[in-house]
Amino acid sequence: MKELQFSTVEKKGIKLHRIALEDNEFNELNRARNILFRVLNHEELYDNLIESYVDAKSAMYELSIRSVSDYSSNYNKSHYNRNKLNRLYFNTLNLSKLYLDKHYREIKKENGTKKVKCFSFSITKTQDTLDSVQQQRRLISNSNQDYMLGCQLRNFVQHSSLPVTNYVSGVRFSNKSEQAFAVFHIPLDKERLIQGGIKKNMLVDYSNEIDLHKIMDGYIKAISEIYVENNRLIKDVVDSCVDIINSKKKFIEDNFSKLNYGIDVVDVDKEKRLFSLSLEWFSVVDYLQQKNLHTLNFDNFKHNPYKY
Repeated sequence: MKELQFSTVEKKGIKLHRIALEDNEFNELNRARNILFRVLNHEELYDNLIESYVDAKSAMYELSIRSVSDYSSNYNKSHYNRNKLNRLYFNTLNLSKLYLDKHYREIKKENGTKKVKCFSFSITKTQDTLDSVQQQRRLISNSNQDYMLGCQLRNFVQHSSLPVTNYVSGVRFSNKSEQAFAVFHIPLDKERLIQGGIKKNMLVDYSNEIDLHKIMDGYIKAISEIYVENNRLIKDVVDSCVDIINSKKKFIEDNFSKLNYGIDVVDVDKEKRLFSLSLEWFSVVDYLQQKNLHTLNFDNFKHNPYKY
């Protein structure tokens, strides 16, 4: 048996209230809460991925600036810089794999059929959602070669090699403008990628030295498009879940004054508190969705630290 338990402040002290929940009432509240909690986990995973990549990009800009201010060069410093970049890019690629596996994954069964795991479909339970996800996957696969290579790099760094074995830094001078440009990029060698298991046809449109930074920008752009579409697909269900819990909470607040604390859902038979009707924790989702509202196309931005 499940019930709501809460207390109010009375003249004679604190009074405990207990309201029994029908099975369908509990199931509705429990399902809504579970969906919202899964959405929170998904938002936190995406935010960790983006923050990890921002750290990687920031490290590159930092090393670029340091290459201008410090002309000394030695193997120890190069080793430190490569290790720093490897940790950051390795972390980003692994977080991206976890996010994309949760987003959509086809698992082949022994009988040859496929089982599909899809985050947004598991929330909405509608075929339209699954169709939209599959359509977007096809569109991105056909239009964003950096994303496709990024997916291959995920496997490459897990089974073959760390992504950064070399980097190029220094200063390039322009005779026309009489300006100097700080240079920092991370080349990926084609032959090394092929030896690590990446198919040749994935690399046909790239030069012999592929810029990891450029690949990752395109890869993250596609993932951000996936994230934005996911939130669009599940929005109605998420809003409905919030309404279900808040409506029950409001019913108690409207009928009982001077609530002492929160309103808990309790399993009476097990004498166990299951969850609260408070959704203060879900404000984190609102914050993260506002923070990560738009797709990330870093290629559109040029960084100029000076006003003129």
